[in-house]
Amino acid sequence: MIIKLFDHIDYDAIGCAVLAKQAFPESQIDIEYCDYDNINEKVENFYIGSEKNNYDMVFITDISVNEEVATIIEYYKDKIYYPETILLDHHKTAEFLNKYDWCNVVENINGEKTCGTSLFYYYLMEKGFLQNSRAWKWDRCSNLYQFVESVRKYDTYLWKTLYNEIEPKMWNDLLYIMGRDNFIEKIMDLVGFQHEFDFTEQDFKLLEYKQREIDHYIDAKNKDIIVKEIQGYKAGVVFAEKYVSELGNKLSELYPELDFIAMINPSHSVSYRTVKIDVDLSAVAKVYFGGGHTQASGSPIDENMRNKIIDLVFS
Repeated sequence: MIIKLFDHIDYDAIGCAVLAKQAFPESQIDIEYCDYDNINEKVENFYIGSEKNNYDMVFITDISVNEEVATIIEYYKDKIYYPETILLDHHKTAEFLNKYDWCNVVENINGEKTCGTSLFYYYLMEKGFLQNSRAWKWDRCSNLYQFVESVRKYDTYLWKTLYNEIEPKMWNDLLYIMGRDNFIEKIMDLVGFQHEFDFTEQDFKLLEYKQREIDHYIDAKNKDIIVKEIQGYKAGVVFAEKYVSELGNKLSELYPELDFIAMINPSHSVSYRTVKIDVDLSAVAKVYFGGGHTQASGSPIDENMRNKIIDLVFS
């Protein structure tokens, strides 16, 4: 089988990439990492072109397409050479896609939040794709399952709000220290052979340095916060290009009088975070053509908006 994977770019997406590499021979997998500002264009170009004829299955994980692109996929699915398509996502704003039989958008399983990696893991297990993997041979995927749970707990913030476990955050930090490819190689080694799924001494040293950098970054951004009214909410706004989850949640804790924190990365997107259960950030982000979860969402900053920012700065 020849596999195409359209994947997101964060820790959850890396989990999906690891699973794909465990389930299928690497020579048969083509992974394309996407963000919300290019996912629709990339998927549309794939389906209206002839490239799709080279693949047996297409997975779209931890990210979703819009209605227009979903309609294109639905049209092509009954045509000859059409590869089987499976979309697995956990973002509330993509639930409208569940009307298509090739989409499975689920935010909660058994009363707890889930993630793209978990959904992909259970799909691959159900279909028997993981039984021949290296990970399956060692204690029936125990290390692989530990990794999947680490991703889920970090991506849903349950590592802090429910489980009080620091390890999922540490794995995410290590990803950004090592870079995507090196991190995937490390995880593939840990889950594919009979190793304990744990950090090395070198990992701990790198993580200690990284945490000092994160703490310093949060302190600096805390001094630059601007309070604005956004859609009837009292929000704190900062310009930030990294550590958005940790920054947003920490600022939310420091300023309980604010409804949410908006972090603007002018070259990429706006991220929204809150610790309040009565604020639906997915609805806030949807106004700006974004989406996500109730307490964590995002919206894109496109080229037109970037040009407007440049014009304002240099006017």
